[in-house]
Amino acid sequence: MNYPPDLRENYNTNIEQVQSVVYRMLVIIDSICQKHNIDYWLDYGTLLGAIRHNNFIPWDFEADIGMLRSDFLLFKDVVKDELPNDLFFQCKETDPNYIYSPVVEAKIRDRYSNYKHDSMHPDRKWHNGIQVDIFVYDKDYRIDNSISNAFERHFSNSEIHLKFDEIQYTELCKFNDQQFPIPVGYDTYLRRNYGDYNILPPIEDRVAPIVDVFISCNHPESLSWKK
Repeated sequence: MNYPPDLRENYNTNIEQVQSVVYRMLVIIDSICQKHNIDYWLDYGTLLGAIRHNNFIPWDFEADIGMLRSDFLLFKDVVKDELPNDLFFQCKETDPNYIYSPVVEAKIRDRYSNYKHDSMHPDRKWHNGIQVDIFVYDKDYRIDNSISNAFERHFSNSEIHLKFDEIQYTELCKFNDQQFPIPVGYDTYLRRNYGDYNILPPIEDRVAPIVDVFISCNHPESLSWKK
């Protein structure tokens, strides 16, 4: 597989550098999914960015994708052999320190970087590079089940996850320079989670975490930037 180049050195601001890394990760994930006929879609803040900005939310680099469990199991089987060596598939089997969640079952991590302040888990020694979160959906999902409740204990969204009738079909949407799949029920979902999602938040809320894009974490799966 031909991988797109890593262009983080071409940018001057932290947010642009991180967005460059994350966008490359999304392109690689999309290529893997197309090669193996795996269905997925942009989710949460990435979906919001695609609809409202045709790109990342300008002050953020959130990267979330969703899959049905059947597709995730196939993705899990093939992804480690398909990823370039600078990306790491993180789940409870590949990283003993991974904080397993019934909602975010896995992540794709950049091996060269680290979040400077992991405020949610400051003492954990999991791989902490730039990430794409993978949300896994079951067809019998119910909005008020234990998965939703577990998610709400960590996050503030009042309505969690797309409902199955919102994700059973996808369409393509421009995101940066490429078309990515999004759920056809995106409008209902975004309004449920964000209200009028075309209204921008106050300037003081437009804050992203600080990431060191050239210094990796101490995890054994990390790499040193030598370019």
